[in-house]
Amino acid sequence: MLTKFRKLYHTDNFSYFIRYFAVFTLIFGLMTLIIFQLMRSTMYRSSDENFKEMANAPDMLLEFARARGLSSEVEIVWEKNESANKVEKGTNNGDAEEEKGEPEYKFVYPASKIRLNANYHVILYDSKGNRLNQVDYFSGLSTLQLDKESLDTITECTVTTPFGEKETYRCMSLTLPTSAVSAYTGLDIKYAAILFNTSQIKSSIASYESTVMIVMIGFWLISIVASIYLSNVSMRPILASFQKQKEFVENASHELRTPLTVLQNRLESLFRHPEATIMDSSANIASSLAEVRNMRLLTTNLLNLARRDDGLKPEIVDVQPSFFDDTLVNYIIMAEENGKTIEVHQDVTEVIRSDKTLLKQLMTILVDNAMKYSEEDGHIWVDIYTKDRFLIIRVADNGFGISSENKKKIFDRFYRVDKARTRQKGGFGLGLSLAKQIIETLRGTITVQDRQPKGTIFEVKLPKEYRK
Repeated sequence: MLTKFRKLYHTDNFSYFIRYFAVFTLIFGLMTLIIFQLMRSTMYRSSDENFKEMANAPDMLLEFARARGLSSEVEIVWEKNESANKVEKGTNNGDAEEEKGEPEYKFVYPASKIRLNANYHVILYDSKGNRLNQVDYFSGLSTLQLDKESLDTITECTVTTPFGEKETYRCMSLTLPTSAVSAYTGLDIKYAAILFNTSQIKSSIASYESTVMIVMIGFWLISIVASIYLSNVSMRPILASFQKQKEFVENASHELRTPLTVLQNRLESLFRHPEATIMDSSANIASSLAEVRNMRLLTTNLLNLARRDDGLKPEIVDVQPSFFDDTLVNYIIMAEENGKTIEVHQDVTEVIRSDKTLLKQLMTILVDNAMKYSEEDGHIWVDIYTKDRFLIIRVADNGFGISSENKKKIFDRFYRVDKARTRQKGGFGLGLSLAKQIIETLRGTITVQDRQPKGTIFEVKLPKEYRK
């Protein structure tokens, strides 16, 4: 891993790695903070709600304190229960009466949602801050002093048990109303402190936070590998584009070098024979003009390719069936002049929605290629028809064919199966590359197949109605 990281540091991928790694770090950092915040904000929610309920029910608070250790010598004044049931029970004497149902006296406190358990403690104090009730000896609360400055406020306090251990409590001190303590004669009850033991909760939260931290650190380390992978993936199209650009420049330079060399030689030859007339130099001049035309054709094709790369939008119009016949008629005449035959089967009978200019250029490229790569007495077959929702254009020839390896490269710019032969026939290896871009613009596909016994078949499938 360290070796890979060192190699990555010296490559263009490193900037992408830093970006991805920073994003992962930010995501996992925020997730950790959010989880911790949620855990800490909800760990005391139930106890704090109970505190508020108990503060609003001082009678219940006092009853809970009495049950947990208020002196039994205190006289309790009970309220008479008016709803107690009295029923007569028949006996042999018929004069006995027995209580049934609720007791005649009971302590009444308001209904609430309070949920009390052994973790809750209530300590009562007099007006001077002296503790009045007994508390659990092992809880360490016997040394807790009343904090009059934090009345009606929920705080945290820590006490030490007789065993020397620290216990953490959630606590709230409040002033008891006179009406609530009037039932307890003989005691100067003024304040009450409600406490909830949070030591176990804090221990559990600390354990959960440690687990979350370990998990997040684990994923954070995994994100390093993910960042390296994503940086490599992000760089692939850039490197591929850079490689294609490099090859394009090299190929374009190579294609331009030959005609420029010819032009230079011909012009230098003219300077070596200054006394020669135009007729004497006609061969050199004609050769120079031919090279100039080739260079013009090359630059035109390069310009067309550059425009396609910029995302040229097609102009969709109605294409009549006669358009295909009109486009191919000139090639039929050219083939006859070169001793070749073009056999056209045009079965389109409906209007097609597409770009006329691009369609004409596509057909020109395919037919021109078929004528270049067919034999001297070559035969070319052009089939144009519609099937389902598609327009099919098939161009076949009886040339020397294309190998499986070359089929993968023929759509690359400047690639030629037979460079010497193509050069003689005026090709630059840009036609099929331009054809593929036209087909992609028109949302179509192209396939290359072998024709038996020899030759090649190019089949184009385009939608009859172009849709964006």
